Amino acid sequence: MLDLGRLRVLRELKLRGTLGAVADALGYTPSAVSQQLAQLQKEVGVPVVERAGRRLRLTEAGEVLAEHADVLLARAKRAEEAALAASGRVAGVVRLVGFQTALLHVLAPALPRLAEAYPELVVDVLDEEFHRVLQALVLQEIDVVLTDEYSHLPRPRRPELRAEVLITEVMRVGLPEDHPLAQDGGPVRMVDLAGCRWATGHVGTNHGDLLERTCVELGGFRPDVRCRSNDLMVIFAMVAQGGAVCLIPDLALAEQEEGIVVRDVADARVDRRMVLWTRVGADVRPSVRAVLEELRRSADALAERRPSCIRGAR
Repeated sequence: MLDLGRLRVLRELKLRGTLGAVADALGYTPSAVSQQLAQLQKEVGVPVVERAGRRLRLTEAGEVLAEHADVLLARAKRAEEAALAASGRVAGVVRLVGFQTALLHVLAPALPRLAEAYPELVVDVLDEEFHRVLQALVLQEIDVVLTDEYSHLPRPRRPELRAEVLITEVMRVGLPEDHPLAQDGGPVRMVDLAGCRWATGHVGTNHGDLLERTCVELGGFRPDVRCRSNDLMVIFAMVAQGGAVCLIPDLALAEQEEGIVVRDVADARVDRRMVLWTRVGADVRPSVRAVLEELRRSADALAERRPSCIRGAR
């Protein structure tokens, strides 16, 4: 009988390409990964990996077995989730990845309620923004994802995942309080910011990509980016003290920061959406369902206390 744990190692090797990457993903040592693959070859009776220079690659038989591994592991996961659903017990670990303001304004308020209602539930939280986060969700490395997406840059939907917009908020321009455009309380045209220094997110993040696209499409220029950070406090410091400007979401609460003035974009409304992602069918697990329900309640409360945030899609 094939061991599901060893099949998972084979599938990870197909997806990640190196023993080191598989070891990191599964929490093994590289030598343990090699041992698992060797044992799998004995169980199957044919080689499933072969050397290609200094790396291992799947043989034709290994490729076939890896495809079956996807199906078998998915069925095992569904069986586990069905058993948990039948029990009705809210227990175990739910792994959640999100971006800063979603964790601050939606997840954090939900945690005390979850802890009180479900003492056997553990929510593991990672504050991270990376492109492969949805692939990690598909691979069952995490259970729930909160991502941002922008009206100019929607994320493509995937059939194996369920996406739900929790909150829609407007993006605004953050200016140093002594900037000439900060003196007038009205909206700011992007073209008037062409000569400014900018602070934004790292290259490859949605925030960084949004700034580039907004400046080009609405202002006709490429921004002169002088600071990149995914930490809002760093961006605020660069605006208030470093003379930079930024595009900032409503939930960043930049207007509360000393030395910063917030103005609307005059050319067009630019929205950011907070999107809740799960695997299709994952909410049959009572633990996942409990987390999702509390996140929705938290989003309801956020929209009530901050009317500039719209509950759901705009």
